[in-house]
Amino acid sequence: MALRRHVSPDRMKRRGRADRIGLAAASLLISAACLQAQEAGGAIEGLVRSASDSLPVRQATVQVAGTPLGVLTSEQGSFRIVRIDPGTYTLRITAPGYEQTAHPDVVVTDGESVRVVVYVRPSVIRVPGLVVTASRSRERPDESPVSVSVLEGRELQQRNVNNVGEALPFAQGVVSNAGQLDIRGASGLSRGVGSRVLVLLDGHRMMKGVGSEADFEKLPLMDVERVEVVKGPHSSLYGTGALGGVVNVITAVPSETPVTLVRAYLGAYDTPSRYRFTDETLSTAGIGVQHSRRIAGVGTTLFLGSDGSEGFRQNGGFSRWQARVKTVFGPDTQRPIDAFVNWTQRDADEFYTWLSEDQPLEVEPEELGDWLSETDLSVGATLRPVMTQKSSLQIRPIFDYNAVQNHFHDSDDRHHSSRFAADAQFDIAPSFGQSVTTGVEASWTDLTSSILVVDPSIVDLGLYAQDEIRLSDRLRAVAGLRFDYHGASSAESDFVASPRVGLVYLPSDPVSVRASISRGYRAPSAAEQYTATTQFGFRVIPNLALRGERAWAAEVGTTARVGQWLRLDAALFYNRFQDLIEPSPVSGQLFTFQFQNVAEARVAGVDAGAQVGLFQDQLGFKANYLFLDTRDERTGNPLPYRSPHNVTLTASVFREFLAVDFLFRSEVEAVLAYPLDPRGPISVVDVRLAYQFGNWVVMGKIANVLQSEYVDIQERNPGASRMFRLTVMPRF
Repeated sequence: MALRRHVSPDRMKRRGRADRIGLAAASLLISAACLQAQEAGGAIEGLVRSASDSLPVRQATVQVAGTPLGVLTSEQGSFRIVRIDPGTYTLRITAPGYEQTAHPDVVVTDGESVRVVVYVRPSVIRVPGLVVTASRSRERPDESPVSVSVLEGRELQQRNVNNVGEALPFAQGVVSNAGQLDIRGASGLSRGVGSRVLVLLDGHRMMKGVGSEADFEKLPLMDVERVEVVKGPHSSLYGTGALGGVVNVITAVPSETPVTLVRAYLGAYDTPSRYRFTDETLSTAGIGVQHSRRIAGVGTTLFLGSDGSEGFRQNGGFSRWQARVKTVFGPDTQRPIDAFVNWTQRDADEFYTWLSEDQPLEVEPEELGDWLSETDLSVGATLRPVMTQKSSLQIRPIFDYNAVQNHFHDSDDRHHSSRFAADAQFDIAPSFGQSVTTGVEASWTDLTSSILVVDPSIVDLGLYAQDEIRLSDRLRAVAGLRFDYHGASSAESDFVASPRVGLVYLPSDPVSVRASISRGYRAPSAAEQYTATTQFGFRVIPNLALRGERAWAAEVGTTARVGQWLRLDAALFYNRFQDLIEPSPVSGQLFTFQFQNVAEARVAGVDAGAQVGLFQDQLGFKANYLFLDTRDERTGNPLPYRSPHNVTLTASVFREFLAVDFLFRSEVEAVLAYPLDPRGPISVVDVRLAYQFGNWVVMGKIANVLQSEYVDIQERNPGASRMFRLTVMPRF
């Protein structure tokens, strides 16, 4: 198909507008960087220690209740909080693996420092600490008006995964559709274009320019502190893309003492003999080296790694190089400045669909050798020019570059995108019972592609505000509103309002009840709106009339802890989608697809999880269940690529020395490309072993130990064969 190219007549105007936005953002950055907090006051300093052995607790969050003031403890467990008005305060201390502790009656005097020592008790189960994504400020997950799941960096390492996305299906309410993230059934499957889940790295958007999809392979793994998953539409704070939820990958603070960490792995696939297409062993291997240290109050983490795989199927391999630099100025202060650079170069083979049902691991002969090359570069920072007892200001500028070049037998499509963005967030606490968050977000994206009918430029602007009011000691209310403007070349502009209200009730200390109603929005990606191409025999035509997706969502949930050994979380949710975008066959045109707006759809269900720790964490269980009831109101059929029943189980003994993971998905009720193909449930069992001696950790993993044979949600794409992997992680 011949591509039509033209330059939009309003493109120069949009570029001029983007220039003005950039100048305004730069002026804001310069002005904010010059602000100095001159307020006098007192200080609180002290130590946080474990109640079991009196050892210091590092990287614990110490927060002055009712204020935005807070710091992380040092390697020695020490902390210092300054510029506090005279008065009596309560400190809240939160650290993963420990119970949250309140230290009341801390009296602060003007011009003086008060010293405290706080002892925190270890928790048998790994109760999540403070999270920041749900409300853009520190809070306990149990006290959030929306459902939040947390995966600690420690759990990522124990699961012996090679990227963050591989572990996320074991987070409550999350499933993976052939590698694409889905939260509570909001997303189906659109290969390489569009994502209803917004992915952040330390609060920065990490979505690709042309497809607006997430790529977890370019995110750091060895440097992760925790991953926060906010479930349900969250556009009232994050705007476009947060239609189904938000995933925020939060990296660790550089170590005080020089530390070098190496992660090396070697694996091999056990291909079933009847499907074997080569006599050679299909292997996977990689190595990464990370060094972290601080010099004169400046912490830096450096990472360089390379990995690759021959894949478990023909034309399914990849090779990748990654580099990362993160620098933090004043990491233990109230106003740290973070800056990072991420770079990824990846070459990947392309497996689109199997050769036949009897040869599911092979491709058509003409497709053999198809591959693509991709380069990603992200440069970002977080500035905190203001941090006082009553107010704080955070500014997050970022630049993203993404380039893709196809080397397929039937196309040499290519595209690249450049995105400049900044987010300025201002928080004020007029009283101990109220906090207000306001902010503005702006981005400009320039795209060039051989598969788009135009090379569009895209402008996104957002303005948001949220008010949290503590109505009583046990009841808190939240109300927020965001306005988003989305403008793209040759398309109608979009202006959307996304409100949100929520309540949190704490009938007792171990129990919380939450309820919320929210509005979600996602603008169409450039790939969904402008693509005109043919690949692997499938033709995709553009849809310039495509509109943004919208949703209303409601949930009611509860979290409860029973003693020190059991934590329960459950929620009922209901999402109503309008103008849902799905790839759809074009009537009367064989093998021709177009991204279209589904008139109306709904997704309702149950999201439940339990965590058990017994015998001082020697025996542990984690179980998650997600039930989905979906309906396309236009046709009356279930939405494609959703399984009604989704279960994950993890059982571990001797503190993860031995662990068994189980993943189950019931039969997908509807698909798009090959609806007559037989479908069935998915059941996969993994076994993990880990042992630590000295500064060395050795981990072994057998994935798909029972050699389950299944289609990985997408038609005619087999699931991975049994795989053996050995990983070593020495620390120097």
